[in-house]
Amino acid sequence: MKLTLLGTGCPSIDYKRCGSSNLVLTKNTKILVDCGSGVTQRLNQSGNSSADIDALLLTHLHTDHVVDLYQLIISSWHSDRKSIWKIYGPKGTKKFIDKIFLAWQDERKLRIDYEKRKSIKALNYKVYEFNKEGNIKINDIKIKYFEVDHKPVPFAYGFSFFNNNKKLTISGDTRPCESLMLNAQNSDVLLHEVFIEYEMNKISKLRTKQTLHNVKEYHTPSNLVGKIAKLSNCKKLVLTHFVPTRFNISKLKKIVKRDFGKDPIIGEDLLTIKIN
Repeated sequence: MKLTLLGTGCPSIDYKRCGSSNLVLTKNTKILVDCGSGVTQRLNQSGNSSADIDALLLTHLHTDHVVDLYQLIISSWHSDRKSIWKIYGPKGTKKFIDKIFLAWQDERKLRIDYEKRKSIKALNYKVYEFNKEGNIKINDIKIKYFEVDHKPVPFAYGFSFFNNNKKLTISGDTRPCESLMLNAQNSDVLLHEVFIEYEMNKISKLRTKQTLHNVKEYHTPSNLVGKIAKLSNCKKLVLTHFVPTRFNISKLKKIVKRDFGKDPIIGEDLLTIKIN
């Protein structure tokens, strides 16, 4: 099993760090987790195609995690995808996707009628909405989904992936929470978001002290993420979803290592980690 980080950024624009997205893959299976801005370009750069994705899993419906969903589906059609999309997400996912498809309905119909492609299966989708927690099996990968705490977002999830006695856990967006630590226990790799609070100390015309406080409150600060990894007893900690996207790497490693006991891996777009 391998993990490729396609996008390690946040809502702030940074050409080095695209929107949140990760690819979990084996020789037989490709599962995409989230589809933030730039996901199709990063898939292409990584040597993969939207045509070959077996399933799309959504952690939650914040824009930086789903904004390129329609582009992902359309690009798969242009890349000769021959199967419908299987999409798993929180409550409200079907309504969300139906509205996007309605907005583009006229343009899509024009293309279908005029271009005369052999199949339009790639433009169809089946949505499965999560319960509080549960299990999915996609080919040779077993997945446990579980709620995390990203309130006021009402439904947010993390995932654990299992293949050949190896375990990968993806936190999604979350403040420190018991659910994540319990489900991440003994992971070979824990991919966790991080809010670098000491880098986020500037207000602006639109960003107030209250803004900074509130953003921090529903993410995991850098002075706690190492503790979470330690309590989870994971073998490797990989950091992603950096807020902000530019920071002192050495300082962040030092802070996290103090609690984790080992250097974290600082995620970068297109970084691939083998879980074996």
